Amino acid sequence: MVYIGIDIAKFKHFASVVSSDGEVIVKPFPFENSRQGFMKLVEEIENFQDCLIGLESTGHYAENLIYFLYERGYQVGLINPIQTDALRDSNIRKTKTDKIDTKLIVQCLMIKKYSLVNSQDINIIKLRRLSRFRLETIQQQTRIKTQLTSCLDIVFPELSSFFKGNLHLKVSYALLEKYSSAKAISHL
Repeated sequence: MVYIGIDIAKFKHFASVVSSDGEVIVKPFPFENSRQGFMKLVEEIENFQDCLIGLESTGHYAENLIYFLYERGYQVGLINPIQTDALRDSNIRKTKTDKIDTKLIVQCLMIKKYSLVNSQDINIIKLRRLSRFRLETIQQQTRIKTQLTSCLDIVFPELSSFFKGNLHLKVSYALLEKYSSAKAISHL
C-alpha cells in the first residue's frame, strides 16, 4: 500500500507519497488548486497501483480535488483536522508546515483515522454547498427587503398602510417600478 498525504490550501496544495513501511517515495511537492495542478498530481502518482489518498476535511478548498480524484477511481480518505492536530501535539517540535502536514496526514491514513469517500459523500458535499448557498441567498434577500422597507418608510410612508403592511408583493413592486413616488401616484 502507498499512502499519499495532501495538505489543502486556497491556492496551492502540497502532496507527498509514503510507502507502507514509512519510506518517503516522493518528497512533498506543491501543485496548484486548479485542473492543471490536479493533472500534475496525477502525473506524480499514476504509477502507484495500490494507493490511498488522504486529506483533511477543511472547508471548500478541497471539494474540486475530491471530485477530481474520486471520478478517476482513486480511494480518498477524509481526515478530521483534530486527528492531525493530535498527532502534531504528540511530536516534540509541534511545528506546522505544509510539508510536515502531508506526513501527518499519511500517519493518520496508516493508523486508519479517516473515512473513505463514497458516492453518497460526494452527493452530500454537493447538497451541503447548495443548501448553504440557498440559505445565504435567503438571508441576503431578507436584508434587502428590510433596507427597501426602511427607505420606503422615509420617502413614501403611506404606501405601507395601502398594502396593509406588506410592501413585498408583486403588485406593490410593479406599482413602484412604474410610479416611484407618492406624487406620481397621486396624479393617477
